[in-house]
Amino acid sequence: MEMAKEEHDVSPETVKKMVSLLGEPEKGELTYDGKERPLSRLDALRKLKHLEEMGILKPPEKLLGVNLHIHTNESFSVFNSPTEAAWKGYAAGLEVLGINDHYTIAGHREFGEACRILGLKATFNIEAMAMSEGAKRNGERYNDPKNPGRTYLCGKGVVQDLEPGSSSGKILGEMRAAFRRRCEEMAEKVSALLKEVDPSLSLAFHDVLKLTPHGNVTERHIAQALTKLVKHRFARPKDRKAFLTRLIGSFDQEDLSSGDRFQDLIRNRLLKAGGPAYVEEPPEAFPSIQRIVQLFRDYGAIPSYPVLGNPVTEKENDLDSLFDEMEGYGIYAVEVIPKRNMRKRLQEILSVAEKHGFPVFNGTEHNTKTPEPLLDRFSRDPMFMPVFERGAFLVLGHQFLSRYVGRGYVNRSGELAVKDRRFGVSFFAFAGRLSWPEEVLEWLSQTGKSDALKVLLGLHSLFGREEPRGLRIKPYLKTLNRLLGKIQIEDDRLLFADEDAEIDFVNRVKKSGTVA
Repeated sequence: MEMAKEEHDVSPETVKKMVSLLGEPEKGELTYDGKERPLSRLDALRKLKHLEEMGILKPPEKLLGVNLHIHTNESFSVFNSPTEAAWKGYAAGLEVLGINDHYTIAGHREFGEACRILGLKATFNIEAMAMSEGAKRNGERYNDPKNPGRTYLCGKGVVQDLEPGSSSGKILGEMRAAFRRRCEEMAEKVSALLKEVDPSLSLAFHDVLKLTPHGNVTERHIAQALTKLVKHRFARPKDRKAFLTRLIGSFDQEDLSSGDRFQDLIRNRLLKAGGPAYVEEPPEAFPSIQRIVQLFRDYGAIPSYPVLGNPVTEKENDLDSLFDEMEGYGIYAVEVIPKRNMRKRLQEILSVAEKHGFPVFNGTEHNTKTPEPLLDRFSRDPMFMPVFERGAFLVLGHQFLSRYVGRGYVNRSGELAVKDRRFGVSFFAFAGRLSWPEEVLEWLSQTGKSDALKVLLGLHSLFGREEPRGLRIKPYLKTLNRLLGKIQIEDDRLLFADEDAEIDFVNRVKKSGTVA
């Protein structure tokens, strides 16, 4: 973001330093280096937002795009903190941004507060990998192009933590422990390989852990730690190349041109299947699809299947059949990483999803160290944007309705809360588009969940058909309070005690919203 008024005392260098603080490690994190910082990440963000409000910084251009799938450093990412990820999304002009780390929600609280400071709409998600033993036996791939049976799944719109001692909490703990043991073994193998080439070198697992704030370690962290070690030990490019040639064999000089390519080289040569430091994941790292779906339900989230798109795998060759299979697991939504697709393939995915009544979520991953746009070209495409926006607002509506109405898009038993899929998508997406004054939200939380649902259904009946970009709710809505006792809900429709009550209700609702 650029400086708007040079006459103020805040220099560009000061702003740059504040921006750099957004990704700095803090006390309590494994990444913390012991250095004191003048501001915490969130306080630095508040300062930057204040400078914008004072007219010292120019606000970003609002592109109104959505992105519901980015990773942060809580799993692995180019973003050094959830706060930095939120800032980058805000600076990119996004309207909705969603955190989506592997096996953890540790970044959700910070991410949510950062987005609140910036006025950026946030969704809270989680990703995990499941295993279909039947597909594995048959050599059938889902959305992991290299491993039959393995299936990436996401939970969109996490609204609660797992209950202490729950079976889902136990499964999640077992998965994370399995991946950690694997990474420890791989680090030991890497260290042994290093010593064979240069006895003065070794890689301690502790050095790998220091790259992740809360111990959610991956093989990417091993590659990052080894890259860091080699760069530090061999400062001259000539010496570095000579050492690496002895360690991994010949390679293209271009692979050392950037940190992310360097890490990919290390990972592909040493840590991937067939590499000398590879360790196969234990079975407990991959629970069944049913168990991962239940894990997401226990988080109060919407289970979602990420369609790989390209290459076309055995399971994704017939999307109708695949989506029917997913419904059998209680999955009624899909997501895409548009940049991985050709236009024709993306159109096909969205078309079949619409046929099944599935909302579609989009994202960019950002689970490498490579800087990339937060809005890819298809996410900005007028053909696809309405579908992705509807999906984003649906998740926001799910989060909102879960809190104020006690009703998410998927219920506790794993069924769609609204049986009519077209109506359900419309209603939840509408709820996600609403802008509320605090006093009305306070009133809504006090009316009771049943009456709150009546209010939302009433607003949708009058304003929902046109899918307004935004609907600002007025305090006048609170005048509905005396009418709510004269209304019942049947099959997600409002039934009024008499015609006068209906007329009065409609008139009051009409006066309660302003389309932005």
